[in-house]
Amino acid sequence: MTSGISGHTTRPATAPGAWIALAACLTAVFMQMLDLTIVHTAMPALARDLHADGAAELLIVSGYGLAFACTLPAAAGIGDLLGRHTVFMAALVAFAGASVWCGTSSGANELILARAAAGVAAALISAQTIAIIAGAFPEGLHATVFGIYGATAALAGMLGPLLGGALVDASPLGWGWRAIFLVNLPVAAGAVALVRRYARMRGADVAAGPGLSSGQSGNHASARANSVVVADSAALGVSRGSGSRWLTLMRRLDFAGAVLSALGLGLLVYPLTEGRALGWPPIMIVSAVLSVPVLVLFVRAQRRRAAHGDEPLVRLELFADRAFAIGSVLTAAFYGVFTALLFTVSVAAQSGLGWSAARTGMVMVPFAVGAVLGALSAPILVSLWGSRALTVGVTVFAVALGAIASTVHASGAASDIRELAWSVFAAGAGMGWFAGPLPSVMLAGVVERATGSASGIVPTVQQVGSALGVAVLGTVFFAKAAARDYVSAITTVLWLMAGVSLLLAVLTLALPRRRT
Repeated sequence: MTSGISGHTTRPATAPGAWIALAACLTAVFMQMLDLTIVHTAMPALARDLHADGAAELLIVSGYGLAFACTLPAAAGIGDLLGRHTVFMAALVAFAGASVWCGTSSGANELILARAAAGVAAALISAQTIAIIAGAFPEGLHATVFGIYGATAALAGMLGPLLGGALVDASPLGWGWRAIFLVNLPVAAGAVALVRRYARMRGADVAAGPGLSSGQSGNHASARANSVVVADSAALGVSRGSGSRWLTLMRRLDFAGAVLSALGLGLLVYPLTEGRALGWPPIMIVSAVLSVPVLVLFVRAQRRRAAHGDEPLVRLELFADRAFAIGSVLTAAFYGVFTALLFTVSVAAQSGLGWSAARTGMVMVPFAVGAVLGALSAPILVSLWGSRALTVGVTVFAVALGAIASTVHASGAASDIRELAWSVFAAGAGMGWFAGPLPSVMLAGVVERATGSASGIVPTVQQVGSALGVAVLGTVFFAKAAARDYVSAITTVLWLMAGVSLLLAVLTLALPRRRT
């Protein structure tokens, strides 16, 4: 095993129960991604019932994502200190509780708080999943398992609006819009059951399971993994079965870094998320500008902490690895394009072209199918071409967006779903071939003890990129749509997205071609 952040770690065979651990992570990520988008189509009914004004509606939608982004850096550190298994399990229970709170809220302000609580719990879940998956499987299977992970996340994000509308219309047990939150309960229960089964298979207790525990790989033999976990706990001054684990958290967690990261991300993500809808008031611009010095202070504080031998919240050394650094840029930019694509297509189709929510959803079904098939087949391309598989994927994505733009420009509101289907499917397949294996390419040179920090950085980069993409491309879209020319607005944005995607294709050429 290498001692640095970047290097190769010899990983034995797949850990016992690894596929069960993956199933638990997939169930959790499906649930948290669903919660990001499911509220959109339920918002009209929800707003009427709770008498929510426009400002409250914005916070109900964005409060979850804002809390999610601000909590991620600290969530990864908490997982390293308390054990990823412990934090993952507790966060699932907390998410279920927050979902009940959302589903029983009696007012808009209460729902905003409940959504924020759900976002915090989702961050605690998300910050553990990449490390859990990376630790449970040998590197040779990373492209496959992360492809499945990416396909699940993409599918959940696109199913959210469809499922939200279906649940509101069906109103099971007379719950109405509340069903979109209460549906999380059986999903969370299933994930908890899977984690408990995995822990039993590994011979681990709930507090620290091999492969889910602090900084340990799930690919060691069970006996060795258990002994390593005990030794690691002792090194931290943690006694299994005692309350000192929480004392260790209080003593070792970088609370100053957690505050600075949350403040900096909040100052940046909130105006990017809500600035356009509020007309970019001066306070939003000031907030975005202030985020820069706060985040610079955070970076300096992390460097000082590492120099003094203390555990930093974010291991900045990760960015010395070329694949991880370039991969972070690719992640931010691509998810910015992807999130803006979903947002602008939905607005243009329903507000501009007069399509129903159901018809708009049907347009994206081929995308979902393509994304799943692309992510599942991505390991084959990676085995043939290494990281150049990402180049192929994002190039296909760019060309498909251009084809969609051309079709919409030519047909306008009369665009036929069948006419768009193959281009939309190709865009989804390109996304699957690119986004599916991207995490495995990023983590290929990261040693086991740094995967916890990486697990927090990757979703943070995704969230910031998503907010930035919607802010920039959304502004361009609405500037063009101001004249009620939604066809021109969406085609312009689609061509911009295609151009950005081609630039990302060029950037992928700087990735190490193949890790051996």
